[in-house]
Amino acid sequence: MKSNSVLSTAGRDPGVIVKELGPYHYLHTILEETPNGVMVVALDHTVLHANPAANKFLGVPYDSLSGRDLREILGQDNTELLRDIEEHLPPADHEKSVKKRHEVEFFRNDERCILNAVVAYPPSCQDYYLFYLIDITEQKKLEGKLRRNNAFFHNLIDSSVDGIIASNMKGTIVLFNQGAQSLLGYSEEETCSTLHVTKLYNEGVAYELIERMRSDDFGGKGKLLRHELIVKHKSGYDIPVSFSGGIIYDRNKEIATFGLFTDLRAMQQIEEDLEQTHRMLLQSEKMAGLGRLAAGVAHEINNPMSGIMLYANLVQEDLGEGHELNGDLQTIIHEAERCKVIVADLLEFSHQTTYEMELVSLNDVIQKTLTILQHQPLFHNITIDQNLDMDLPQIYGNPIRLNQVVMNSVVNAAQAMDGKGKLSITSRARANQDINEILIKDSGPGIQQDLLEKIFDPFFTTKATGEGTGLGLSVSYAIVKEHKGSIRVNSSPGEGTTFSLKFPVVMETITGENHG
Repeated sequence: MKSNSVLSTAGRDPGVIVKELGPYHYLHTILEETPNGVMVVALDHTVLHANPAANKFLGVPYDSLSGRDLREILGQDNTELLRDIEEHLPPADHEKSVKKRHEVEFFRNDERCILNAVVAYPPSCQDYYLFYLIDITEQKKLEGKLRRNNAFFHNLIDSSVDGIIASNMKGTIVLFNQGAQSLLGYSEEETCSTLHVTKLYNEGVAYELIERMRSDDFGGKGKLLRHELIVKHKSGYDIPVSFSGGIIYDRNKEIATFGLFTDLRAMQQIEEDLEQTHRMLLQSEKMAGLGRLAAGVAHEINNPMSGIMLYANLVQEDLGEGHELNGDLQTIIHEAERCKVIVADLLEFSHQTTYEMELVSLNDVIQKTLTILQHQPLFHNITIDQNLDMDLPQIYGNPIRLNQVVMNSVVNAAQAMDGKGKLSITSRARANQDINEILIKDSGPGIQQDLLEKIFDPFFTTKATGEGTGLGLSVSYAIVKEHKGSIRVNSSPGEGTTFSLKFPVVMETITGENHG
């Protein structure tokens, strides 16, 4: 009969050999061959026996541990372990094995080693305890590397300006970085405890995204690239984002989804500003052409109007008071004077007059304008709210012409409100103190979108015939452009109207120069 036993010897029955040696031989062999360190230690901490693995772990030759004090072997850095052993010795008659686990650190051949030490008290044993050692140095190195990698990726994800969100297939959020918190207004605790991922979208959108990720038509299976959609802020308002995401698989099983969210609000605002700038450039070109035309028309009209007024006055004097034609002559004179006012506005609009430029405080312009207007009957039932930045830098301009711009805007606002409502006037510095802005906002009915592009056109007015020439905003536009500024209007029906006037501030390098 063949035997696989390591104790077999030629010519002898292995069963007989095992019977002679008894079970102790097996236990001793297992103790000597086990890869873990095992020591039998007396209660006074003297090592009674140590297997080869224990000698190896502690960096000493085989059989050199027996008779030594465990406290000396472990050193001063592990006195807490020995103190714990002494303080928690079980009673002599304990019936169950008692175990205590500690980590032991020491240097072996100038290399830091970490051992998992287990102190075991066999049942009813009064003479010794067992000391097991398991080398976990490599495990600890791997754990440390894993922690560092996790910290690196965590910092990388949290440093992203984009929102990054991941959830399991049940919709529970497992990752919500700082970019997502800033974008959507939730804290990490809120999202990972109570918030379902579907609540971040409009109804049905989350499930549609999953279906598209599973399709091959949107970047490949498991991917969805650069989709524009709407997400919901905690406060309830919509945020436009660019979304890219995917499904995470484990052995072809879906275990999670993730998404990257790029805020599009700033980009959309830039696009709107560029579109507005484009419209303003077109408007400037149109106004420049109209200005040249208006100048020619004004000069051609001015002389005949002067002649009409002169001869109408002469005829009225010749006819004397009480003549039946005096009323008609007075109408001719009145309408001719009205034409001369329009001609004066046309000349203003076409830059045919020059004004001296000087340092001007826009706050002074606003306050002087309001001083003139606020006691007029039109403003008796209007609440005027001033929010003026008292540290506003000065600009170069003509205060009379700037006063005309502010007055036109304020009067238009009051007329739009029919003399009842709230008027807000704000001054502030923008663009790192390089631009001054005046905001004039009314609580009126607003302006229809199809009329917004026409309000700066000459002779365009929404007022009844005879109540306005339609040149007020055209002249204001020309004056603002003359001051190297811009004028914009923002309005929606039922939400009032806001005029924005922007002017460049005085640069230090040109302070004191003559800019007339």
